[in-house]
This record gives sequence, C-alpha cells and structure tokens, in this order.
Amino acid sequence: MKKGPFRLDERDLDILRRICTTMYIITMYALMGVQLYRQFVLHQAIEEHEDIAVIIAFNVIVFLGSLLYFSGGVAPQKMKLRWIMAGYAGFVLLGFAFTAFKYRILLGQELGLTQVVDYFFTVVKVSGLLALVLGLLAYLGSRRVEKQIE
Repeated sequence: MKKGPFRLDERDLDILRRICTTMYIITMYALMGVQLYRQFVLHQAIEEHEDIAVIIAFNVIVFLGSLLYFSGGVAPQKMKLRWIMAGYAGFVLLGFAFTAFKYRILLGQELGLTQVVDYFFTVVKVSGLLALVLGLLAYLGSRRVEKQIE
C-alpha cells in the first residue's frame, strides 16, 4: 500500500478535528453576529439578510440532528413522557419569549393580542415540527447504536 507525503496518525486527526470544530463555531457565531447587526443596527429589510438567517437555521438544525443520530446517546423511547413534554414546553416558552422580545423591544413594534396569539401558535407549530424531526433522528440513532452493539 502506497503512503503519500501526508500521513496522519490518531493524534494528527484529533488536532485536525479540534481545529475544524473551533473554526466551525467561530464561523457560526460570526454569521449570527453579522445577521443580527444587519437586522437591528443597520435596520435592513429582512430580504437583505434572510439568506444568512436561512444558512444559520439550516446549519444548526442539521448539526443537532447529526449529533443526535451519530452519537446515539439520546434514546427517546427510554425517556419519561413528562420530561419530553417539559422540554418541549421550555423550548416553546424560550422561542416565544425571544419572538416577543424581538418584536417589542428590538424592533419597537406595538403588539396586539391577536399578534401575540399568532406568534405563539407559530412558535408552537415550528417547535413541534423541530421536536418531531429531532426526536425521530434521536430514535434512529439510538437504534443504530443498539444494532452496532449486537
């Protein structure tokens, strides 16, 4: 077997992984900072920075899904239903609080009761969809690890 000039042993691969992880985290925070700066400091229209927001959201969702699937450490079938519901409720409340804070404080908009209710149900639907997708990936990941162990 021919070996090239770049031979990476386990230590080198570990260093490479650490560098890639650090650069990924720096890049994601930089994208988030740029997006927030453009939205709240420069007051640009959403169309001018929506592409960055979509990249961030897609990247975070894929990252979490991949982590749940490939680690296999979270087994939803072994969790108590009340813990799952409490986590979902916390996720919804955090999302709703951020949404209300964004529109009321950061954008300075007056919120009527109908808008608040609409925002709440939008957060409930999006959070439910994310919870289902991430829960399915966690389940499939735990099944994959169980099969590997057998």
